[in-house]
Amino acid sequence: MAKQIQEALQRVKVNLPGGFVSIGDLKAFLMAIESVGIRTIKIGARQQILFAATSEQLEELTYDLFNLELLHEVNTDYYPNIVSSYVSDGIFNQSRWLREGIYKDILASFDFVPKLKVNMVDANQSLVPYYTGNLNFVSSDVGNFWHVFIRWPKTNQVFEWSSLVYSMDIGEICRQLEMLILNGDGLPRAGDVALGAGLESKVKESVQFHYQDPVQPLTESEFRLPYYEGFNRYDEKYWLGIYRPDETYTVSFLLAVCDACRASRIGQLYTTPWRSLIIKDIRQEDREEWDYILDKHRVNLRHASNELNWQVEDWCEPALRLKRSIVRYFDRLNLRTYRLCFGIKMGSNSGIWGSIILKEIVGEGGASCYDVLHTKDFNANSRVLIPYKRRVAKNVLPKILKKLCDDFYDSKAGDGDLLVDQTGLHLPEVSDGEPMHQQFQCTHCLSIYDPAYGDALAAVLPGLDFTELPKAYTCGLCGAPKKDFKRWNAK
Repeated sequence: MAKQIQEALQRVKVNLPGGFVSIGDLKAFLMAIESVGIRTIKIGARQQILFAATSEQLEELTYDLFNLELLHEVNTDYYPNIVSSYVSDGIFNQSRWLREGIYKDILASFDFVPKLKVNMVDANQSLVPYYTGNLNFVSSDVGNFWHVFIRWPKTNQVFEWSSLVYSMDIGEICRQLEMLILNGDGLPRAGDVALGAGLESKVKESVQFHYQDPVQPLTESEFRLPYYEGFNRYDEKYWLGIYRPDETYTVSFLLAVCDACRASRIGQLYTTPWRSLIIKDIRQEDREEWDYILDKHRVNLRHASNELNWQVEDWCEPALRLKRSIVRYFDRLNLRTYRLCFGIKMGSNSGIWGSIILKEIVGEGGASCYDVLHTKDFNANSRVLIPYKRRVAKNVLPKILKKLCDDFYDSKAGDGDLLVDQTGLHLPEVSDGEPMHQQFQCTHCLSIYDPAYGDALAAVLPGLDFTELPKAYTCGLCGAPKKDFKRWNAK
């Protein structure tokens, strides 16, 4: 019976463009779902609200969701939420020109709902990822102008535009890019540089936008995940970060939060890609009320940082269980993980990010095992994955991760280069000249197989020519068979 009830539940996603919601809208939404018997919600990796409901509950909710003008999808994700770093403003960074009004003006300029992932982030923060969108806008040193980075869907190839774009053009630029990318009309099909340049040229031909030459290349903020939980003082007030280890928030608790916000004249609540909630502008005189709410609903604060720095896929209980077991091991050893964050990739979802990635693969006999990879220089915003250890059994993962963390800190302390196991090697540096071996391109996701790099996601080490790959090889990114790769010329 329980299994039948579980199978009847539908997964619902509610978009919160920019990762914030007014307290009035949030309370109306919470009251609506509570009235049909829904008791908990989750926060998605792209700052959305997630909840599970029966078909009967959804039927009752249809009018309320429509009336609240909340874009929702059931068991689909055709419209990924627009991610922004607005949540960081004033508490994790103080940008020279990017403020609340600019975020809101840009979001208001979208008169359509994007089907591609859009990220809009301040370069001077490291809470929200730079490049997990398809259309990524990163603030520049020039006021109201942004760097543009295009990542073709289902690939890790990122192309940077040659010019900066103006804040109020972002919405229309996204519309033009989406039409071109989803239709593919007249675009070259030969690699990320040609694709990116073709996109830039076509968009600039379509509409007259404001452009600005970059004063200097983008300088990424060093990735240091801020501690985003608990009460923290700023500008004579407090902000409160709330994180739940099971990623679940009760509706009753959130309704109490809404009432406290209204009493304190707090206008909105923020979500983060780390599935946490942030409330700003809490006054000193209201601290007692907030403590009472946290006590009443048994909400714990100040979890260890090595529990907070994880990315897992939405609705993925196996990944959550794996995370919990590894965190328990980390806690017993009091393991340092500062400047590192971890992602667990169980499926083909390319939105999982982190400086260390655990990718589930099928081992011998059909049992699950994991490839352990890390990004170049352990920069969580890097799209270059480097294999560290292949086909690791689940029970061995914690020890391998401890060794990788130790190696990371040894290398930072100047004790030498990062040591890796013989089964996992660093990617070699590639010159700007002619590639040593022929490269091949997947005709589905357009990713490139380069023998100098191998295919970390498919557990193929550097140095193996494409012709030497087994017939059973499939693209590590999209799973396409070997026969669907074509010879590729980078020039």
